[in-house]
Formats: sequence, structure tokens, C-alpha cells
Amino acid sequence: MFFLLHGNAQSKEFENVIDVQLQNTVTIKNNNTIVGYALFYKLDKMKKAALYRLEILDENLKSIGSNEFEGSKELQLQNALYESEHILLAFHDGKKTDGVEKFVKVFDLKGKETGMVPYDPENVKKGMYGAAIAEQMGNYYNGYNNVEGKGFVVIYPSQAKTGGIDIQMIDINGKLKWEKSITAEKGERMDAYLTTVTPNALVFFSMERGGIMSKESKNFLIGINPDNGNELYKKSMEMDKLAWEPMLFKTDYNNNLKMMSSLSHEDDKFLKANPIGFNIAGFNDKTGEIKLEKNFLFAEELDNILNMKSESKSEAGYIKMHDICLMADGSKILVGEFFRRTVSGVGMAFKIISMGNGSASQASIGDMFLLRIDNKNKPVSIDKIEKKTERVVLPADGLPLGLTLRMLTMEGSFGYLYTDENTGANKRTVVLNGTFDGEKYGTNAITFDEKKGFKQKKFEVEKGKNDKVYLKKGKPGHILVMKYNAKEKKISLNLERLD
Repeated sequence: MFFLLHGNAQSKEFENVIDVQLQNTVTIKNNNTIVGYALFYKLDKMKKAALYRLEILDENLKSIGSNEFEGSKELQLQNALYESEHILLAFHDGKKTDGVEKFVKVFDLKGKETGMVPYDPENVKKGMYGAAIAEQMGNYYNGYNNVEGKGFVVIYPSQAKTGGIDIQMIDINGKLKWEKSITAEKGERMDAYLTTVTPNALVFFSMERGGIMSKESKNFLIGINPDNGNELYKKSMEMDKLAWEPMLFKTDYNNNLKMMSSLSHEDDKFLKANPIGFNIAGFNDKTGEIKLEKNFLFAEELDNILNMKSESKSEAGYIKMHDICLMADGSKILVGEFFRRTVSGVGMAFKIISMGNGSASQASIGDMFLLRIDNKNKPVSIDKIEKKTERVVLPADGLPLGLTLRMLTMEGSFGYLYTDENTGANKRTVVLNGTFDGEKYGTNAITFDEKKGFKQKKFEVEKGKNDKVYLKKGKPGHILVMKYNAKEKKISLNLERLD
């Protein structure tokens, strides 16, 4: 392995890598700024086990710590987190070595293991209210997050017949602080997932009395104390005949916590919901108090700016809301992407030939856009970012819009990758996930401020037929391009400037 500098780029390579999951590379942060990375990969296969390596790098990809340990050949890294100079790795062991299928390990930045916590559903204490996890959305409800200054929270789908989620709170050194189960009442159903964490609360969104597909379900925001697992509050997320689903939690320039939610009609629930707008509200994470600032409805305030009218063989257009940037002057910029459900010619032909089998539906994902909202919460303009339409075949005709939206998001079908909020004073950079074009991997970086317009940078990464490429947020003003060549058994990391 070696460390190279190529002009403005920093690079590093690792050899003799048997297998790696690049998407689980950890970004090490200090006050929301990336100051390093942690990479986990399989180094060698042995007769009855495998050798794994944890490599810890600084923000310039220089090695600062490492650890090698043996484990099951079927050991899979599920997720990885950083908090207070410690790294948590969450594993799944299909062979149940030592009788444990799921567990986490915690390491310091030198690579020394400081703790290990197994997950045993039988040991989790029952909670005071219920929840259930839809089997088809199990991956969506797995939860991992760091709690500032306190450690890590890990959430597993429950194995109980009534469904549910099991929560473990783990301290910085890898010791279990508490664990509890949120299970459904007999004959009832509730679905829940983690929306955000703060030092004061673990905040969950729940759907009760029938779960995600029921019009009778009720939506709530539930706060859990990270110190002891006690319930802090439970607030209805249905107000003024609108159902809210939290999308983002952010702190503005005055250090006020804001909650941004997508909106649907009150009788539309979760997977069936047809988004009709979004809103911004102040949120007190200690008490759960919600103070609405404004509802933005597509058919009213945004109709003159967002053109989502129906086209030939298309439903009315929809948008995927990726981010809302809170600017220094009090204005806001919504980063979104247009998409439609359309008819696939190939899918229709197959459906006819197969006498009704298969799907004729597809999602057509179009341009990105920046919707500008002034400091009086008035939408004023939109900047469109043209890109090639991506068409994704849907698994079935007539899928509910909410389910379609979540499937496209989980599969990485949208172009949006992340927002770099440390680009510079009053600036933001949105990185668009590239698409394969021959042997090139194209990526766009869109930089903007409070004023109209944006600056666009395009760059490409060479991709061979044996390469897997993954893009991840880099240190301020950079993107980390990770490439794994399975034939050469080599990982290459490269930091590229966004402007």
C-alpha cells in the first residue's frame, strides 16, 4: 500500500483485498466536518475462517491506525459509525459463530478493540407501546446512528410474531447501556423507524392501528431518552387534515432545530401516500413541541414554479425532495428531482406476449432542480439542472406511490448523492451520482449560494469491467472516489475537488 499526491488530489491504494463493501466506509467527523475515514475489508481466506482488516485514515488518506482479526467466512459488515474518537462496526454472521448472528464491535482510532455487544432478541425488555416492521421493508427500518457525546444507537427488526423493533444503546467504549423492545399489542399493528438523534432524544416516526398500508393508521413522533430508554413524548403527526412524514432535521444559523416533512392527505398513509407538498416547522427535541412555519403545497404556492403537468402516457409529475439548505440570510433552497410513472414499451410487449405477466410500468427520473424560497417563506424561483432521463422498470403495475418512491431511493435510482455544506461561506455544493457511459463514470458537482444561478463541474472516473465504483462525501470541498478491482484484488481511493 502507498500514499500518493497528484496535484490537488490525494490518493491511496490497498492490495491483496479479497472482498470489500465500499458503501460502508466510515466518515469520521468533528463538528460536522469530515476529518478522516475508516475502511473495513477481507484480507485473506483461511480454511475455517477469514482474516479481516480495519484501516483508519486521516482527511488526506494517511494511515493513522489499523486492526486485523479473524472471523467467520460469512461475516458481513452491515453498517459503520463514528463518535468521539471511536468507531462502531455492525456485523451479521450467517454461520452464527459462537452462537451469535448479529453483533457490533467498537474500536478506538488506533484500531484497538474496546468492546463488543451481541444482539439476543430474548434478552430485550418489553416496552410500553407497540410497533411492527413490514417484512418487505425490513432493510429500510434497520437503524444505526451515533449520539453526540454519548455513544451509538442500534435498531434491529424484531423477531416477535407481532413484529416490532429492538433498540440497543451502546456507550462510546462499546458497553451496553440499555436495551428495550417496542412491540405490537395483540391484534394491533404499528410500524416505526428512526428519524434522527440528538443528545437529548432518539426520535422515531410511528404508524399505529394497522401499520403502513392502512388508512386507519395514525402517525406519531416518539422521543426516547438516550440515557435510560424512557419515553419522553408522543406527538400526533396529523394536523389540519394533513399527514406529516419527517424528511429532514437541521439546525439553522441561529442554532434552532428545524423539522422538514413531506405532506399527504390525512387519509393517505405512508406507502400509499401521494405527496402534495412539504412543510418547515420548529422542533423542540426535549419536549416534542412542534411549531409550524409554513406548508408549501404543490397545487397552490408552488404551481407557478414547479411544472408537473401530465405528458403522453404519463401520470402527473412528482418530485423527490432530497435536501433543504438553510442559508445564512434566512432563505431556503430545496434540492429535488422530477420523476414520473410511465409506460415501458418493452415491458408492455413482454406483458402481451406472456399473457399478462410482468410489469409495463417504469419510473422516468428527470432533471434535478433548486427551488429558492426567500426569508419570508415565499417561493421565488427555480433553477433546473438538465440531465439524462433514467428509466427504471418497476416490479409490478399499480404500485402505491409511497412504496415506489422508497424503492427508488433504496436502490439508488435517483441522481442526488449528497450536499456538501462546508464548501465555503454561504455556499453549498450538491453532488449528483453519475451514470455509467461506456467505460466512464460521470459525476456533476453543482455549487450555489443565495443568489440565482449555479456553477457546474463535470468530471469522470475511468471504470474497467472488473471495477466497482462508489462515491462518498469527502473532506470539505472534496468527493471521495472509491474503486475496487476484483481481478487485481485492489482498492484505490482518490479525493477530487468539487470546484
